[in-house]
Amino acid sequence: MKELSLPHIAPIRFAQDILFKEQNSARVSLSFDELPSLGMMVEAAAQSSAAFGDEENSGGFLVSLKNIKLLQKPTKLVLEVSLTNEHNLQAMSYFSFNVYEGLEELLCGSFVIVKT
Repeated sequence: MKELSLPHIAPIRFAQDILFKEQNSARVSLSFDELPSLGMMVEAAAQSSAAFGDEENSGGFLVSLKNIKLLQKPTKLVLEVSLTNEHNLQAMSYFSFNVYEGLEELLCGSFVIVKT
C-alpha cells in the first residue's frame, strides 16, 4: 500500500492509499468524515486518478463527467474505487471508474482529467 500524493487537505481529501496498481488500472481506498454524497464520491474517484501520476506531476482538473450512475447509497465511511485509464491524449486522460462498499458496487461512470 502506498499513500496517494495529493494537494488536497481535510475535509476534502477523500482518496487515501493505492491498494493496487498496474499500467492502466488501479484500486484506491477512500475515507470520508460523513456518509458521502454522489458529488463526494465522484470527487474521490477524480482524486484517485493521481495514482497514475508521478511525484512531480500528480495535479489536474476534472473537466468532464459521463454516464454517472448511482446504483446504491453508501452506508459506510470507508470505500474503494477501481479506476481504468482508458485513453490519454496529450494532457487529457479519460478514466472509467466504479466505487465499492465491500463487494457492493455503489457508483459507476467516467471522467476526463486535464493534467497541469
